[in-house]
Amino acid sequence: MQKILITMPNSIAGTLIMNGFNSGFKSNGCYVLQKDLRELSLEEIKKFKPDIVFGYDYGFLFPGRMDIIDYLIENKGKFKLVHYFADEPDGKFAYVEKPELYNEFRKLASDKENVFSFLWDKDFVRQIPNSFYLPLAVNYRSYRAEEGKTFDISFVGRPLTEKRQLILAALIKKFGKKMNIFCYEKHFLQSLDDMQSKCLLSDEELDIYKSAYKGFLKTEKDIANVYYNSKVNVNITLQGKSGLNYRVFEVLASKGFLLTDEMSDINENFVVSKELETYKDVYDLIDKIEFYLKNSLIAQKIALTGYSNVVKKHSYTARANMILKKLKE
Repeated sequence: MQKILITMPNSIAGTLIMNGFNSGFKSNGCYVLQKDLRELSLEEIKKFKPDIVFGYDYGFLFPGRMDIIDYLIENKGKFKLVHYFADEPDGKFAYVEKPELYNEFRKLASDKENVFSFLWDKDFVRQIPNSFYLPLAVNYRSYRAEEGKTFDISFVGRPLTEKRQLILAALIKKFGKKMNIFCYEKHFLQSLDDMQSKCLLSDEELDIYKSAYKGFLKTEKDIANVYYNSKVNVNITLQGKSGLNYRVFEVLASKGFLLTDEMSDINENFVVSKELETYKDVYDLIDKIEFYLKNSLIAQKIALTGYSNVVKKHSYTARANMILKKLKE
């Protein structure tokens, strides 16, 4: 039985993903110790004697305690250091306030016997030595939705950056009060200021935008209920060049209908117009929203087919198994 130490990150998305890998490794017969990076002690590592130290993005390099960092690097021949990137390696979401981590990690990863990286986006694999493409997954059992209030169009996530705000502004202009936005209040208020300062919406449209805010979703069940009860779930990808973000898998695991921007990795994982739907630009997005609002039965059929695909092919059990097999090669 392999022993895996999972070092937990200080982020909501990272925590969800690492919790998923925790269950996935356990399903593959591994013994797992999961610890918050801020609480992990050197004594625990030595006592546990892991075969694999598994981290999110730059993983254990973030504790701020050189004793743990030095120990893991100096003893990497005793275990394998494995990192799963769900953010751009050379981006602020991955390295936070330490941009030097990118080059430091590339140097560390040059040890191809003991350091392995798996990335959700195929286009970044060549940036990191000894790295492999591994798309995101989802623990579909955590997204069991119930019927509730129906929403026409929903967007879950930060309504920040020019890309997202231009699209959301266009949707407010076209669909008005049919739009629903779920995110942290501080992110919505920031987006409201941005919409106003950039003159993306008129005063009347800004009032409609304010009414679109429906609060923050705290649990997977809350998220699933929104996805399941929304006629159209819009995804606007921020990071990556070809990969699918976590929201793609969340929506499908909730039996929700997904309308996401085109990414080249989609065709490797899903059948477009059968398991989910994509859009090329904001005009295509608006056309397809109009179509699926009028043809809800088609959208529901696509959602159920997408759910079946997620259950069969995109579980954390399957992803963890792929990692374990790669480490044995």
